[in-house]
Amino acid sequence: MTEIASHRGGALLWPENSPTAFYGTVDLGVEQVEFDVHPTRDGRLVVIHDATVDRTTDGTGRVCAIDWSALSQLRLKGTGADRIPLLDEVIDIFRPTGLTLRLEIKPDADGRPYPGHVGEILNALRHHDVLQRTVVTAFQLSTLEEVTRQAAPKDLIWLVAQHVVRDIGDIDDLIGLARRRGAQALALHGRQVTAEMVAACRAAGLGAGCYACSDEPTIANALALGVDVFTTDCPDLALRMRTARAA
Repeated sequence: MTEIASHRGGALLWPENSPTAFYGTVDLGVEQVEFDVHPTRDGRLVVIHDATVDRTTDGTGRVCAIDWSALSQLRLKGTGADRIPLLDEVIDIFRPTGLTLRLEIKPDADGRPYPGHVGEILNALRHHDVLQRTVVTAFQLSTLEEVTRQAAPKDLIWLVAQHVVRDIGDIDDLIGLARRRGAQALALHGRQVTAEMVAACRAAGLGAGCYACSDEPTIANALALGVDVFTTDCPDLALRMRTARAA
C-alpha cells in the first residue's frame, strides 16, 4: 500500500508545523508525519520550515540567530496561541502513535548546512529512542552523506529538486548519484515522477516516492504509480482518494 505523509502536519488543513497541525494529524489515519528542523542560536532544535521566522510567525529574523527564550515568545500565524514547537515536543506528540516520523534536515537561509546540525538531530532521535521510526530526508546530498557517517535511521531519502531532474535528466544518473551518496530512496516532485522512474528505482534496489502531491491529479498519479509514500498538504483528500481507489 502506498503510504501517505502529512506534509508539515497537513499545511492546507492547519497552520504548518504547528502543534495544532500535529495533534490533528494524530487522528487522521495517515502513516507518516513530515516536518522540518532548524537550530536556534543557543542550540535548541525547532520545527519550522523556513530558515527565517518572517513568513509563519509574528516575528522577523533568522531562526539560527534567535535564542530559544525569544523564539518561544513568537506566535504562529493563524493559530492564535501556538508557538514554534521544539523537536522534543513533536516527538512527544507522536510517541504514543504508530506514525513514522519523516524529518527533513534543513540548511540555513543561504542554502548552507548548519555546522553540527546533523549530529545534533541524530543525538536527539537517539535520546528519544525514535531513530528507527524516523525517515530522514534532505535535498542536499552532502547532508545525506553526513547522516550515513553517523547513524542508520529507518530510511534515508534524497528529495530531488525539480531543477536537478531537469538538469540531469537521466534517471540512471540520478540513481547513481543517490547510491554513491548513501540515499536509500528517491522522492521526486509529484509533477515529475513517472512509471519509468519508479521502475528504475526499484530495479536498482532503491525506494521510490514523491513530494508536493496536494491536488487531485498529483495524488491520483502517485497512487496509480504505487509509489512507496508521498507527502501532501491535503492528507484528508489523499486518504479519501486512496480509500476510493481500493474500493
